[in-house]
Amino acid sequence: MLRELNQGSAHVTIYEDAFNKRIRLDDYSGDVNEVTALLDAATPDWTEKVIIKSRPEDIQAFLKAGFLEEAFIKGYFRGDDMHFLVRYLSRERAINSKEEEESAIVQAVLASGTGDSFSSTTTEIMQAKKNDAEDLAKLYRETFAVYPTPVGDPAYILRTMTDGTRYVFVREQGRIVSAASAEINARYRNSELTDCATTDGFQGKGYMRALLLELENNLRSEGIACLYTIARAESFGMNKAFHQLGYTFGGRMTNNCFIYSGLEDMNVWYKN
Repeated sequence: MLRELNQGSAHVTIYEDAFNKRIRLDDYSGDVNEVTALLDAATPDWTEKVIIKSRPEDIQAFLKAGFLEEAFIKGYFRGDDMHFLVRYLSRERAINSKEEEESAIVQAVLASGTGDSFSSTTTEIMQAKKNDAEDLAKLYRETFAVYPTPVGDPAYILRTMTDGTRYVFVREQGRIVSAASAEINARYRNSELTDCATTDGFQGKGYMRALLLELENNLRSEGIACLYTIARAESFGMNKAFHQLGYTFGGRMTNNCFIYSGLEDMNVWYKN
């Protein structure tokens, strides 16, 4: 749930995410100290992690207020960088028990090279319409036992479509077997590529690469200059997919959301 609050010179847009026990400061203006005070006052009791999308000039002020930097995205704010700053309100949530393993995955991904190592596909990429919501939701239900947003609910898919999220997919044997989406921030000309899923038995066919390239081409043609994704740190395949498409590693967010197996760390990748 998005909330907009004002106090003194501070104006904030906060995303409350009770499912993942976190809140996120998506946008702000005004004196940084007043922004921080307003954020603190608006933090619900159930919050375990607070995230700020900080502009470069405000980093030091937020660090002095007790935040730490976890990741960054170059060019997020219409060419200006964005830094993910965090504060943990739960000691357990701040502990990354798989840091060594996940760092090894990133190193292996970075050493894998870039280019055309994916299989190619001539399968038609479809742009999702409202009547595809049920089939998309079914794919996500089958793929993810746990997911940070309710993509398994067709009503949620329809709502996000109305809000501007774009879904693309591949059909095989009459059903959707692979899909991805783009959440567009028109104000800052960026987009998150997310909701990537391929059902069992259809991996390795080049579908995800084709879907992501389709989204990229559409977004670029509309002047979206910054693309990014937040991928499961334990997934070699998804991290490798974005690396091979030319994305740059921007850091890791500890215990960021509930996905796949439970509360997991997430890697940030970006492309300008």
